[in-house]
This record gives sequence, structure tokens and C-alpha cells, in this order.
Amino acid sequence: MLGGLLWVLASSALLVESDTYRYACAILAVIALVYYVKEPSRPRTNWLGWLCMGWALYVLARFAFIYLTTEHHDMGGSDWLFAFPLFFPILGVAFALYEGEMERIIAAFFVVAVAMLAVTVALTIGTITTGVAVRPLVMNNQIHGAVACGLIFVMSTFWLLHYLTTPDADRRYARLAYVVSPLILVLCVIAIYGAKSKGVWLAMMFTLPVLAIVGMRYIKVRARSGLVMVCAIALLGVGIYAVRHNLDQTAGPTIKATASLFSSVLGSSNHAETITQTIQSDTTPVAMDERLQLWSNGWELFSSAPIFGWGNEWLERWQHTRYAHVSYTLLHNGYLEILVRFGLFGAVVMALILASFIVSVCKARRQGIIPRAAMHAYLVCIFFFALTLLSNSNNRLAIGESLALVTSAFACWCNLRLRPAQENLAGLQAAAG
Repeated sequence: MLGGLLWVLASSALLVESDTYRYACAILAVIALVYYVKEPSRPRTNWLGWLCMGWALYVLARFAFIYLTTEHHDMGGSDWLFAFPLFFPILGVAFALYEGEMERIIAAFFVVAVAMLAVTVALTIGTITTGVAVRPLVMNNQIHGAVACGLIFVMSTFWLLHYLTTPDADRRYARLAYVVSPLILVLCVIAIYGAKSKGVWLAMMFTLPVLAIVGMRYIKVRARSGLVMVCAIALLGVGIYAVRHNLDQTAGPTIKATASLFSSVLGSSNHAETITQTIQSDTTPVAMDERLQLWSNGWELFSSAPIFGWGNEWLERWQHTRYAHVSYTLLHNGYLEILVRFGLFGAVVMALILASFIVSVCKARRQGIIPRAAMHAYLVCIFFFALTLLSNSNNRLAIGESLALVTSAFACWCNLRLRPAQENLAGLQAAAG
């Protein structure tokens, strides 16, 4: 029971933007470490676990070195978050300990999610209909809320598809999914529209076709299911048509300015000057203008230290960039956040860790360890989140941190199950039970 609550709290940043997930993951890590140390035939750490922990130790050692050797003891900004991979392998063990409760944990999460979505949408529906931006769920701003709703939308879709296409699934959870999931999908669409986040709209525009293509592999298109899908698409189309003027008012200026920027860049030999002119133009929307300044500063820092980045010294260097006066130091691009701090070396290592996780999850699916819906939910959530990183630094926010911890725990568990030592996990689970 405690483990289930902790796993729900570990993913709580998708519902309430707070640091609760950190404490939950820390407790889970301690519990897992205790059982791991006590187990006489415990699974040995493989190269992926050592890579995660080695990267984390590199981040911490570099942080300490720069802190001690710089005049003002540079601390950067949220740099220590990139040491989270230290906990990934042991959280994989924690996942194994509570493996038998996961179906119940997932159901509990979606029940809480639908309740919170229903309440927050009901409270803001009047504002949404006027075209004014709202904050879905309990978030610091509407962008964070929209990203969270997008992730919940993807996960809920595959939760429903799993029970629709698994004959021997537990009927209690299946009936719950049949009722709760459609409500979540509708409420998420309303909330994402109400949040007015252009970056999330763009990410959803690319994610929805992927969801449709993957979903078609689950459902045999017969008269009844085909009719349901046609009605759902028609309803979405009618909704988009009904709010088309507000969509154009919200995203139109940015789309036009972006198209103009790309056209100017392609037709100019001096790309930097073209971007400078766009920043200085009165026709550039404020949000786009600020992002261009942030990205210009970030690229300036990356270009001056492309291999290893600036580490936690980057914030001090930021004060000497061209647009240092811009209001934020959150770069509003998750990839620049990595490149500025750790350069190409860090980007390659983190990409290798993620690619290894994806391979482990896909192998687990092929070996029948996990259902295909779990694999697809994992992959499409990462795809959607990767798109949102193009316009916001969600990897530096509670949403991204909690997503990284929970999905990495799942991937590390898959990796453990694939290894010959998987028999030892049964001993850990028996000890936990």
C-alpha cells in the first residue's frame, strides 16, 4: 500500500507542480537499496547502470570542481538535476519490488487525474469559452499544465487500448478504463486548448497522427469501431472549426513571424543578422522575441565551449552575452539547456542512455515481459515530450524531472528483467512481499 502511494506521488508533478515526487522517489530509492543490499543473490549492475551512475558522478564532480575553483563559487542554475541518473538503476529495483501492484497504481493515478481535470476544467470553462488562457490542473503556468495534459492524454489512450484489446485483462480495471479514459481524453483536449500554449499545440499536432497510426494497429476497423473513430474525428474537427478564430488570434502572429524568419534566413548569407533584425522588429510577437533572445544567448555560450560546455559556470558567462538583459535564464529549449552546460559530450552521453532505455523497453515487449501498450505509451510520451522541449525547458521543470525518474525506473526494470540475473528479482519481490 505504501509503495503504491509512493509511486503515485512520484508521478504527482503531472497533476500538481510541486517537489513531492522528489521525496517519494528518495524514499523508494532507500527502500529498494535496503532490499538490494539484504538480498544474498542480488542482480549485478550491468554497463547501463554503471553508465547512469558514472554520468551522475561526472556531473557532481564537475559541479564541485567549478564551485571550488571559481571566484564567486558559481552554482549555475538547476545544474544538479542532471545528476538524477544516479538514482535510475536503484529506482528500477524499486519498480521490481512493487511490480505486482502496478496495475492498481496506474488505475489510481488515472482516477486522481480525471478528478483533478474535471474540477479544474469546470472551474475555468467560462474563461476558456472567452478565449482567455487558463492553467489546467495545479500548475505554475499554463504551459506546464498543457504539457502535463498532453502526457496524460497519451498515457490514457494506451491505457484504454490495452483493456480494449486484452481479452484476459482484469475486468474490474477494464470497466474503470472504459469510463475514465474517454473522460480524460475529452477533458485534456479542452484543457490544452484553454492553456493557449502554442508549443504544446504544435507538439500535439505531430503526436495525434502518431497516436492514430499506432492505435489503428490495436483496433480492427469494423462497422462499430470505425463509426466510433469517425465520430471522434468529426467531433474534434467541429471543435477546431468552432474556435478557429481564437486559434488564429493566438497562434497566427507567431506562425507568420516564424514563416517570415525562415524565408529571410534561407534567402540571406548572414543568418545572425537576420535573426537580430527579427528580434528588433516590432512585428515579432513578444513571446517569440524573448525566445529568440534566449536561444541566441544559449547558442553564443554553446559556440564558445562546444565540446564540454560551461558546467555550472554558464550562469556567470550568461551575464556577458548579447541579450543578457532578457528576463529569464530558463532557456526555453531543453536541448540548449544540455548543450550549454555539458556540450556535445554531455548530449551524446545522455542520448546514449535514452537510446539504451528505449532498446530495453522494446526488447522487453518482444520477449513478452510487458504489454505492447506499455511500450507504445513509453515511446509516444517521449516523442511528445521531445517535441515540447523545442520551445520550453520542460526537462528543468517538475514535469520533466518526475517523468524522467518514473520512465527511467520503468526502463531500468525492463533492462533487469532481460538479464540472466532476472531470477534474483523474484527473490527481491518475495522479500518485499
